[in-house]
Amino acid sequence: MAEDGPVYTCDEVTDVTCAETCVSLEACMECGCAVLQDEGGPWGSAMDVIFCLLPIVFLLVVTLKPKPMATTLSLPLAALLMFLVRLMYLGSDPLLTSGSVIAGAHEALTPLSIMAGAMSLFEVMEATNCMPFMMREMKALTKGHPVAELMILFSFAYMVEGASGFGTPVALGAPMLISLGHPKLESVVVLLLMNTFATVWGAAGTPIWFGFGGLGLTEDEFIEISYKAAVCIAIAAYLLLPFVLSIMVPKTLLNKNRLFIAASLSTCVLPSLGLSFAFYEFPALIGGLVGCIGTSVLIHYRVGLSQHEPDELLLETGRHPMEIASVCEESIVHDYRKQQSVDFSVSTKGPAQEIASTESKPITNPNGMAQNDIEIAENDNPVDPVGSKKEADENLGRGVSFDDPVETIEATEDAGDGIVSFDDDEALKRKNEVDRERSIFQRQGTSMSDAVTTDSLRAVEDHFGPRKAVGEGYVKELLLRTFPIWGTILILFLTRVEQIGIKELLQRTDPHFSIYFGTYGTFEMSASLVVSLKDILTYPGLSWTYALLYVPFLVPFILMSALTVFIFRKELTRGVGKMRRNVLGRLVGPAKALVGALILVELMLNGGEASPASLIGTTLSEAMAGGWIAIAGFIGVLGSFFSGSTTISNLTFGNIQMIAAENIGTSTTSLLALQACGASAGNGVCLNNIIAACAIVGLTNVGEGTIIAKTYKYVLGFVVIATIGMLIFFLRF
Repeated sequence: MAEDGPVYTCDEVTDVTCAETCVSLEACMECGCAVLQDEGGPWGSAMDVIFCLLPIVFLLVVTLKPKPMATTLSLPLAALLMFLVRLMYLGSDPLLTSGSVIAGAHEALTPLSIMAGAMSLFEVMEATNCMPFMMREMKALTKGHPVAELMILFSFAYMVEGASGFGTPVALGAPMLISLGHPKLESVVVLLLMNTFATVWGAAGTPIWFGFGGLGLTEDEFIEISYKAAVCIAIAAYLLLPFVLSIMVPKTLLNKNRLFIAASLSTCVLPSLGLSFAFYEFPALIGGLVGCIGTSVLIHYRVGLSQHEPDELLLETGRHPMEIASVCEESIVHDYRKQQSVDFSVSTKGPAQEIASTESKPITNPNGMAQNDIEIAENDNPVDPVGSKKEADENLGRGVSFDDPVETIEATEDAGDGIVSFDDDEALKRKNEVDRERSIFQRQGTSMSDAVTTDSLRAVEDHFGPRKAVGEGYVKELLLRTFPIWGTILILFLTRVEQIGIKELLQRTDPHFSIYFGTYGTFEMSASLVVSLKDILTYPGLSWTYALLYVPFLVPFILMSALTVFIFRKELTRGVGKMRRNVLGRLVGPAKALVGALILVELMLNGGEASPASLIGTTLSEAMAGGWIAIAGFIGVLGSFFSGSTTISNLTFGNIQMIAAENIGTSTTSLLALQACGASAGNGVCLNNIIAACAIVGLTNVGEGTIIAKTYKYVLGFVVIATIGMLIFFLRF
């Protein structure tokens, strides 16, 4: 080996001189030789951190600026910038760097396939009318109470995270929340934030046992990480969740339901906390399941749940509490409205504006009579609902639209789902005018909640008929119509809990067959349909793996979609081909963004101690000494932000957190628990999850920066609370 030449490392043999004697590609691959990387660039550790953070800073700036750059462009540009940093400043092995680009492009298949599966399931649920049925039953349970709906979705997301991970809670929960009539944008924001409380355990404890698996920890130390993180999560949940709910629910209504929120949260978080002292695999799964049951009981018996006034809620949110919607362009609700007169609409731009659409639908009273046909006896004059509404709008300074919630109107683009969002400076004015608005309808002999009937529920009733009694086949219908959801959860449970044994079968890599694709890599497929590409561009150890039956795509989403289509094949409102085209059409934009995102992730992570992520963590931990504790949680957030995974964040920074704990002289498991909390919180600002959620619900007119601007405050608050909790209870020096 030349004295000033490259230094090699060989994975397969101890004699590194094989790197000089190899005469063929096959021989070099047998000894597994690669250039040994220098740790850092030529200008010192401080500049290493600056250069390695440059692509992340660029991404944040262009995403969060007032007129943000689309992620379909910003993410590929950030990946390109990292590619240049690695080659031109860090001097990384060109094979490793270029191979990371290929690996990242392949890795995008995982989130894209999950998105496709989730979209397919909800398309099928709409096409078979299972989703409208489920929403009617949910409304029957909650009576349209928004706090009740949100809390049961919190426990549901908690449970799904414990069963699946992979961002599945948002993929399942956000469309359900939207189908309950809530705005698209707020639904995505709230589900992203709700998902931050359970991902510390992920699917059967994967972020703990796998994320920290290479650190040589004992089983007892895994348990310590679990319960220490659980204590901080419980504190954060009780303090932050009411503020998260306020994104969608008026604060006055939240204050009236504080007892219910605390009781519902306790049914989920306290069992999870208790289990964390004995297990790290099941706290999220079992806690979420108990929470779903407990919250349903609380709702049924109205424990701590105040009576809400539908007309006040209608004025404050622009949404009737019994309204349901759809994430799909075609549904029985949509079809029903097409058959009726076109929706009544009032312009949101003020009284001087003409009605937005020339095709308008009259408001109807509970008896189905057009409101403009009603005469008020005491005044002996016909009531003009348009004039009445304009009069109210003149005082309120805004208009309410009862258009199809699937279609977005100009004044409410950011709200999504065609539901009006209001600025804070209008809140006091609206409150003062509630009585005046109500009096207009009282003069008509009705209340607002009755005057504006919910076409969506009427459409469901027309299709299914009145709700059946238990002895009239109700239980059978309920089980069949909810089968897509409970069947999905059941399959996720069976395939994720390691003790059952199916998980190991779905992830087996042997026996397998191989196909040699030259320098591109070696393709392998096992009997369990685990496909992989090994030694990409001949770089040893650089590979990509995709477990076709384990990633939640074919199983359970496509499987459940197919079974649902078969069961309700006579009721399909559209063909399978149309549903497939709808799904593929919505994946084009996210595919471009996710390919760029995953390439950036691979370029950040690959290279061991010489990788940009490792250089950032190591340099900062050495420089900050005891002050590292203040940013330890935020390092976890950073890992989830660019990687999209609590597990990957723990894998990336777990070793750095352990070294920092040893240098500071504090508890290793406490600092690792803080890392896990930060990584869990980071799911609220994770670009991968945001892109996927927006694609699944069809929220195409809102940039990712808009969503991050709404979530980051809660993420920062989560990390601060977790850090303080860890300092009070566990960290000792």
